[in-house]
Amino acid sequence: MNASSIRSQLNLQFAALALVAIVVAAVFLNWQIRQLDDVVQEVALGHQVQDLVETLSVADDGSLQLNLTPELRRFYAQDRADTLFIIRNADGDVLFQSANTPAEDLQDHLTFPAVFDFFPIVTSGTAGRALSDAQRFGLTERVETEVGTLFITVTQRHVMDEFLVTAVSRELTSDALLIAAPFIVIFLFAAVGIVRYSTRGLSSLSDKAQAIGPENLRARLPVHVAPAEVIPLALAFNDAMDRVADGFDHQKRFTIDAAHQLKTPLAVLRARLESLPAFHGRDQLSSDLDHMDRLVRQLLASARLSVVTIDPAERIDLAALAREVVIGLAPMAVETGKALELEGAEKQVLVSGDAHLAIEALRNLVDNALAHTAPGTTVTVSVSAPATIDVLDRGLGIPPSDRKHILMPFAQGKSPTPGGSGMGLAIASQILQLHGGSIEILDRTGGGSIFSLRFSAQSTTSASDLNGRAATAPQQTIFRTLHSPPQ
Repeated sequence: MNASSIRSQLNLQFAALALVAIVVAAVFLNWQIRQLDDVVQEVALGHQVQDLVETLSVADDGSLQLNLTPELRRFYAQDRADTLFIIRNADGDVLFQSANTPAEDLQDHLTFPAVFDFFPIVTSGTAGRALSDAQRFGLTERVETEVGTLFITVTQRHVMDEFLVTAVSRELTSDALLIAAPFIVIFLFAAVGIVRYSTRGLSSLSDKAQAIGPENLRARLPVHVAPAEVIPLALAFNDAMDRVADGFDHQKRFTIDAAHQLKTPLAVLRARLESLPAFHGRDQLSSDLDHMDRLVRQLLASARLSVVTIDPAERIDLAALAREVVIGLAPMAVETGKALELEGAEKQVLVSGDAHLAIEALRNLVDNALAHTAPGTTVTVSVSAPATIDVLDRGLGIPPSDRKHILMPFAQGKSPTPGGSGMGLAIASQILQLHGGSIEILDRTGGGSIFSLRFSAQSTTSASDLNGRAATAPQQTIFRTLHSPPQ
């Protein structure tokens, strides 16, 4: 399952919000333009009412008179069915009306509004027609005069063309989008910056969480840099790590105690076995005891590694410790009909580390290589700058799918070593992790495997940087085949 980051989700949400805002703004602008069409109709009808009010006058006898101007007479002529007027008093009596007024068209709109009433004209066959679809509009307005309250109703045709309204709407919308585009881009960039700034604490928490490993289980997330919404999660994570660390410490103590407790019974058992007279199977029992004793010692070594710290000021020479290991294991190689070769040890390769632990890691790898390489072949130990020791064998090789598993405690390959415990490679891997490095397993050309001890490159130091300080190892160089198998 591919989970997107909070930042990308927030950025997408801001972009979606901007898009929605654009759509809403465009719809609102179009609606406003449509409302402008209605306003135009109301204003035009209002002017008609005002023109009629100006033609009203009071006669000497106190009666109300309507004196239409020639222009208004033409406007309300009998052949103009779209323009008409009706003037009523407060009782609803019709005082004046145009000659072309069809009573059935206005029957439902002769109301008595407090101010005015704007309405579409509903004619026969157009019942239910929407205001925006109407072709004629009307207005009834309340007017106060000298003779009392009057209600003047006027009508006219739609004074704006629908095509014109649509064209204006599209033009204004496109212009508005062009004007808004730079601001939208600025908004999106600002949103990305705000999201990045607001979630900077999450990046710090993620980096701290990734740095937590078996070597620093007591490290915790810095809650003070977390956003308020994430603090409960950070606290829960820290509490969970407390429980994991406690369990890990308990397991280490148990392993150390168990190994210590087993050492004495094994020593007593060996002493009793050696005191017995020879019997059938004694050699096999002695071999089994050797295997158990080695396993106990390896368990103790693995448990103690979890509390070891490397002094960064201590320097070791990888070339020197490679010579020491090759010299120490050369007799065993000869006994088993194999050769052991050292290459690249002419110059010092200095790194920060613990010499005893580094020797133990290399010895385990060389011992493993000698156990799996074929008789009559050579195991090569190669030292190279800036901080690498390669152990090359001619064994069966290790499939890529097994390479991580083979470095786990008690793990063994498809061809396990007789008497092996499966702890040697695991211990070597632990030692390299303590040095900030790792073990990489590769295929060797022509068959076999390459176990590469890669120390931390940040801890390397050249010989010239030491300014004359004494090297950790002797200066002699051994880099060719030390022993060859018997012919």
